[in-house]
Amino acid sequence: MEAENRINEWIIRFIEGDCPDDGMHELLEWVRESPEHAETLFGMKDLYDRNRFRKGLTEQEIDAGWARIVAECGIREGGLPSGSRSRDTAPKPRRRGRFVLLRRVGISVAACIALVLAFTVSSHLVRQEEWIVVTNDTGSQDHLILPDGSGVWLYYGASISYPEHFEKNRRDIRLTGEAFFDVVADRTRPFVVETPLLEVEVLGTRFNLSASDEAAQVVLESGSVNLGRLEAGEVVRQVLLKPGEMAEVSSRDDGIAVSEVDLQLYLSWKDKYLTVRSQRLEDVMRMLSKSYNTTIRIADRTLCEERLSGRFDQRQPLETIFRIIDSVMPIRYEFDGSVWTILPRQ
Repeated sequence: MEAENRINEWIIRFIEGDCPDDGMHELLEWVRESPEHAETLFGMKDLYDRNRFRKGLTEQEIDAGWARIVAECGIREGGLPSGSRSRDTAPKPRRRGRFVLLRRVGISVAACIALVLAFTVSSHLVRQEEWIVVTNDTGSQDHLILPDGSGVWLYYGASISYPEHFEKNRRDIRLTGEAFFDVVADRTRPFVVETPLLEVEVLGTRFNLSASDEAAQVVLESGSVNLGRLEAGEVVRQVLLKPGEMAEVSSRDDGIAVSEVDLQLYLSWKDKYLTVRSQRLEDVMRMLSKSYNTTIRIADRTLCEERLSGRFDQRQPLETIFRIIDSVMPIRYEFDGSVWTILPRQ
């Protein structure tokens, strides 16, 4: 870890133009050690590229500093040091987004983030404050307040990152997994959530976003959302979403599918209470499955169309809710340790 931190410091100081001779020597030796180290360095450049234009530097000014690294290290685009060998000599594609890169680089994710966030502007590169990373591994929904007062509910396994203080003209967020956002209105600072496939931009609204490398889904409760489909990190298609609509994208195609949906089916997971009025039993089980992060199976399809009304406290154990439903509907339930099964009452 000490060696990694030292390398990070040398890279930063080299780009800033004040790396000492011993640091330069260690950095060059590190790059030449393996293709992975060279790829790491190019990965950091790629991350930096994505933040640079927000800071006011011209492309020529930014690339000049990077060209110094490339020339001194004797490496070429694609990640291999001059004279090195690799079993896979085909050039590797430049990744689609920051999230893919962070899984690929050789230095730890935390070190990469610290390095990328150290880049800002003036005529040279100076340090920038660190970003905060929050991952929900608690087994329950996690609620947090962002620096601007916006609220976020993180679903199980979701991870969000954001700066300690937002910029004056923009509020940037990165998300993997699923989260519900209640965004404080600020017309002077758009609120932008970046995922591998989508960039979601709002001014003040409430929406649910689920995102992975393969797919993304946005459900809008109120306000408006501008969606930008990303390819190779660039917005190639845009859609304006209205309340009650859902947008879906997939890595298998380049479209954005928009449809009207029942908001409760997608948003109830974050609420303490689930209120249903003459709702299909299949839909109720789908909502409970999402809220409790478990699998619920209806064994008899004739039960799917049964209608249910009620108000359920989702802080209670799921079995307690099943007992309540069992008292008003002709059902019974079983649990095999991983899957709940709903059956007709005998």
